[in-house]
Amino acid sequence: MRSPSPPNVLHSSHSMDETAMRMRYMTAFGRHRPRCAGRCLVAEVDEENNAVTASVCLILVPTLVFMLLVPMRDFLGLTLVIVTLLLISLFSLCLAMYTEPGILPIEQIRSSESQRRRVTHVLVDGARHELSAFRAKMCRQTENCVEEFDHYCPWVGNAVGRRNYRYFVAFILTVSFLAFVVAASVCLRLLDLKFDQKRAEHIEAIIPSDYAQIMLFVLFIYTLIVLCSVCGLTCFHFRLIAINQTTNENIRGTYFANKNPHDKGTCIANFISFASRPIPRSKVISNITGPAHHQALVPQDVLGLDTHRHFDYSSQESSGSDDDYHGEERKKNHATNFVPKGGTIEMV
Repeated sequence: MRSPSPPNVLHSSHSMDETAMRMRYMTAFGRHRPRCAGRCLVAEVDEENNAVTASVCLILVPTLVFMLLVPMRDFLGLTLVIVTLLLISLFSLCLAMYTEPGILPIEQIRSSESQRRRVTHVLVDGARHELSAFRAKMCRQTENCVEEFDHYCPWVGNAVGRRNYRYFVAFILTVSFLAFVVAASVCLRLLDLKFDQKRAEHIEAIIPSDYAQIMLFVLFIYTLIVLCSVCGLTCFHFRLIAINQTTNENIRGTYFANKNPHDKGTCIANFISFASRPIPRSKVISNITGPAHHQALVPQDVLGLDTHRHFDYSSQESSGSDDDYHGEERKKNHATNFVPKGGTIEMV
């Protein structure tokens, strides 16, 4: 008897690649706006909540000053390490900034204009869930409900949640290593200038030795401050990873009195889970050839909805259990899963 032919794996993977290429962000969510032809959502927040430019300058400028004061031929190995850490830190910053953090479509409840709106449930795949099911919270700065919300970071200009937390941790970790290596290299360079007269004369051809030593000393103090602050932040997040908590849960004491159901039992198991679990597909991305394309393109003003205004961001914990709910109106009107209706929105 003839055995059935195996499936065409190449054809399947090619189809999956084509499907992935068709996925696009087609509409705005809160303060997140589609960019790069819909390939990413970027948070457009107020200036006081966006310090990305300062973040880049605080990393890039001291590194360039270091390279000016420390000749590569004298410290070639350290220079290569510093350049590598610099590129990784900037790349991680971009990933944390441009990755959609895990926005969840919120449940819409119509109410009067004067009534403040509070979000207590989200809609995922047509099912109604409480925020606690996704460890979610409304982010005040981006005006979005974010899965596994950790915090809002102005240094990366984005909320930190389920989909970009790993990139954020990589960013602060590489910045910590970069600050440590630069501080150690500057210290070595100061000793080198003090005890090696020939090298001191060599650098005087570029910058007077006294000025060079002053600049190196200032750079050392700066990198030491960065090292203490960012390294402390990195240690804090490593502790949270070890107990499988978010910053939001830790600050609010969500599991101080109760057992954390997300804890894997040991810190090693929690670190393995953090490092190995896949990044889930965005729940607000659309297939540009499927029905979600039309769903995402429905203008918010056509629905007569005053979106993302009069939000109530009082801090109350969501309560209750998960509840699966399928509404006929939601099936008829695809856009209701994505556009917040008037109702109460509250940070929970």
